[in-house]
Amino acid sequence: MTYNYFPGRLRFRDPILRVSDIRNAALEVVRLICPQAEITYKESTASILAIYPEAAVDPEALKPLVPLLLKIEPKIRFYTPKKKADILAGITEIKAWIEKKNKQVEQGVITK
Repeated sequence: MTYNYFPGRLRFRDPILRVSDIRNAALEVVRLICPQAEITYKESTASILAIYPEAAVDPEALKPLVPLLLKIEPKIRFYTPKKKADILAGITEIKAWIEKKNKQVEQGVITK
């Protein structure tokens, strides 16, 4: 998967995003990270682009996601339909981490 990041803009592309279940799960995660993001998917390049207010996302706060991403990255890189369930489970784990963090922020346990 290819990632391009600039503050306020994130694009990731990979043929796996043409698999609708995986793409939809990835879009859910992006929306959780930044609800105010303007998100588009381009089928011809199999890419998702999220444009968001730069101050809305702290990249440092997302570093704990790296081990979770690295866990599913080999399955994404060498994708076969047999790996779909494992990839979706990994995305669900990422989503759960983000939801837990967002809930802690809402409760004032941690700051964003």
